[in-house]
Amino acid sequence: MSSTFPAAAVSTEHPTDARPAHPVFPLATVLFLLTLAAQLFSLAFGRVDAARSFSSIVLPSAVFLSVLTVPSVWLGLVLGQRIGLGAPRFAGMLSGERGSLAKAGRDAGLAGGLGVALGAVLLLVRYLSQPYLPPEIPAYGFRGALGGLAVSVGAAVAEEVWFRLGLMTLLVWVVMKLRGHDTVRPVVAWTILVGTAVAFGMAHLPQLLSYGAGSPFAIGGTVLGNTAVGILYGWCYWRRSLFAAMVAHLSVDVVLHVLPAFVS
Repeated sequence: MSSTFPAAAVSTEHPTDARPAHPVFPLATVLFLLTLAAQLFSLAFGRVDAARSFSSIVLPSAVFLSVLTVPSVWLGLVLGQRIGLGAPRFAGMLSGERGSLAKAGRDAGLAGGLGVALGAVLLLVRYLSQPYLPPEIPAYGFRGALGGLAVSVGAAVAEEVWFRLGLMTLLVWVVMKLRGHDTVRPVVAWTILVGTAVAFGMAHLPQLLSYGAGSPFAIGGTVLGNTAVGILYGWCYWRRSLFAAMVAHLSVDVVLHVLPAFVS
């Protein structure tokens, strides 16, 4: 599976002191506010059900998002610094660290290219499988270009904070502690990376079922498709940075949710 993606110029084992420690609170605040803003942007422009006004749901939504985001950000940053994960690109850019923008640019180029390529493959698979899907499933791009961009930004930021920075970092740290490792072993990283991706795929099932489109084929396709992209995002987080995972996620979603709006 590791041969699926090109190898990055990093070692296969990550020493826990490989990255400099950064103050947690300023970075945690930035990531929290970024996640909240991205999700509220998605809620404002990407909602399908407009029966309730945005103003009536913004406060309960902000509370719910905070409950998910605060522990994800805090655990991800605190534990991540101990095991070579976390958010070093964001920390470097926030502190003005020399070379951080260039590193972020390289991450964006690699992650964006992989994301566009995988998004194009998934778009082709969706087109070929259309005859076998329930008619209740909305077509890609059904929200329009702005709505598609809103949900793409919201998902790219928030889901990477929750699943990769939060969940994946926590699981890697727990396994390392249990096994007495002082480095992130590839077998541990891949196992947790794939497991987190499967959980990510299954987390998309409620949305599918809300459309009344819960056929076995649609359920399997939803889990497999989101697991595939989750593996890419997890690899980008592990090998490059949280910033790279967000860029990969955004690139995939723009291909799937924004570009089709221009041709539908």
